[in-house]
Amino acid sequence: MRRLVALLFLVAVAPARAQIGTLLPVPTTVTPGPGRLVLDTTFRVAITKFTDDRLRRGVERAILRFEERTALEVARSVAPPTASATLRVVVDGAGDRVQSIDENESYGLEVTESGATLSAPTVVGALRGLETLLQLITSDATTRYLPAVTIRDTPRFRWRGLLVDVGRHFMPVEQVKKTIDGMAMVKLNVLHWHLSEDQGFRVESKRFPKLHQLGSDGEYYTQAELRDVVAYARDRGIRVVPEFDMPGHSTAWLVGYPQYATRRPPNGIRRAWGGADAIFDPTKEATYTFIDQFIGEMVRIFPDAYWHIGGDEVEDKHWNGNPRIVRWRRARGMRTNEELQAYFNQRLMRILRKHDRQMVGWDEILHPKVPPQTVIQSWRGTNYLRDAAKGGFNTILSAPYYLDHIKPATDFYLADPIPTTTDLTIEEQRHVLGGEACMWSEFVSYETTDSRLWPRLGAVAERLWSPQSVTDVPDMYRRLDVLAGRLEAHGFRVQSHSARMLRKLFPSGELAPLESLLTVAQPPHFGQALNGRQTTQLHPLARIVDAARPDPPARWLTERLVRQFVTNTADNISHDSLTTLMQRWRALAPTIRALAGETVAIGEAVPVADALERTSTIGLEAMQYVRSGTRPDSTWLAAAAADLKRFEQPQGLLRVSVVPEIRKLVALLQGVVQ
Repeated sequence: MRRLVALLFLVAVAPARAQIGTLLPVPTTVTPGPGRLVLDTTFRVAITKFTDDRLRRGVERAILRFEERTALEVARSVAPPTASATLRVVVDGAGDRVQSIDENESYGLEVTESGATLSAPTVVGALRGLETLLQLITSDATTRYLPAVTIRDTPRFRWRGLLVDVGRHFMPVEQVKKTIDGMAMVKLNVLHWHLSEDQGFRVESKRFPKLHQLGSDGEYYTQAELRDVVAYARDRGIRVVPEFDMPGHSTAWLVGYPQYATRRPPNGIRRAWGGADAIFDPTKEATYTFIDQFIGEMVRIFPDAYWHIGGDEVEDKHWNGNPRIVRWRRARGMRTNEELQAYFNQRLMRILRKHDRQMVGWDEILHPKVPPQTVIQSWRGTNYLRDAAKGGFNTILSAPYYLDHIKPATDFYLADPIPTTTDLTIEEQRHVLGGEACMWSEFVSYETTDSRLWPRLGAVAERLWSPQSVTDVPDMYRRLDVLAGRLEAHGFRVQSHSARMLRKLFPSGELAPLESLLTVAQPPHFGQALNGRQTTQLHPLARIVDAARPDPPARWLTERLVRQFVTNTADNISHDSLTTLMQRWRALAPTIRALAGETVAIGEAVPVADALERTSTIGLEAMQYVRSGTRPDSTWLAAAAADLKRFEQPQGLLRVSVVPEIRKLVALLQGVVQ
């Protein structure tokens, strides 16, 4: 069965292309030149204009990665400016002391047969260019080289971020740093660090120690670790924007400091997902004093100009259930809790201004009384980004980029913060700062983070960096495969994730059938994730669903082959490839059922294996009908439609990812081309 995995990639791989064609994100302009720059042990790097410690460290890291990529032993130290060098790095200046949203990240890269020059106005721009140069390294049978090329590159959006939620499931510092490394590889520039939740408060506070002592289960970052991560990110050109959620999603805050809560104590860390058990009381002056003092402590750790207050999913029942708060609100002429939250946010804005910070919040905080300097992050739909921009607010799009919702990379890639159909004026479009992918962690642990982030995050990164015209989905998937390999080479668990997690469930025995199943089976969508199960923060994320990948390789391969077959049913390549795939998928079910007799953990794979068997049978029979020019009877069509509809839903803990493609084959029999 291991041959099935090999087959998937043999069919999927396009003819070899120049390394220029594997760049991700695609640069603004790429002009191939004649020849190549041969790489050997004489490779040296010189910094010939401005330099500082951050630039030198970035160059030295690049040299180490150059060695790993080429297996060449080269000089690891930076050469003197006047020395002979293969690569010259020319930087005009340091850039902002604290990296800002307006930091110039542009760069130029010229490679000729005689050498390479990387030029940039800032150190951050040089870091971006070094990533591109490392992606260009290639070889043939005899030579390692860089293709001759001239690149001019600048990001389309200023804010290109990733939210990492460590409140629900904690992520060790090493995993956070690894994620930052991956972000730098694809030129993202904001780590939105979600540090407090109902399930955990993850930051050491020396002023209010019960925050981490009682609200974290002992899983929190010391202040030294926080500073280390911020410095690590800065070295890679990434800003760290902290989020401390309030007034809702704040149960863990209030375990140790219940005097600031709407609800009477005792409060405990919330283990279940869903609504908060306790939220802040916005009517007490002491609440604002507490928040002010906490922020005053934290701004010494997080130097970024932006500060995220959360502000989402504030449940009316908490404030409505407290008669004193209701009286207070009414006495001040506030008719709704939205007005009360706007008052809370106005107070927060004053506190943040005092500490020289700018407020960011989720789109629930969008209200006429919210200060216009507030940045609105749209998560409930793109209409909130539109409303915010038209209202004069700077805004960030996250609504289409929820990685934990287990959507394919295509969905992220084709979602644009400013689509060509926008009705925003040019002035209103300037309020769209960019976007952020989000990785909420209800069903994600540090062990599964890599597979849930990558390589799909690369699709978001390209959408936010590259020109709007870059929209070739097949080419995007081709380059995501390359990105996955690059990440795997640097220690990310992307391609190796499934086998490693499966081995936990099945310590001995043949994994190939299960690995083959997971090339086509995927986790349920976020809304389907519970599937009748009651999970909590304490539920181990170590089942077969946690070994599955969100966008398994067979899904896109099947989509491409079906499109080819639907376009030309006489095409033998697509027909034969699909036939081979579905015959092998159909044969998996008996093997999976046999393995299930050996361990209960594998039993959870049986429902999806059975569904895949039936789905494959439908697909094979549909192609036979198409090729023979005959039409099945109504009984076959009705049964196929009913089964495919049923298989849209999770089968046990997993979904059959190719159901939509098999439906297209059935639609051919009805004269419908999808």
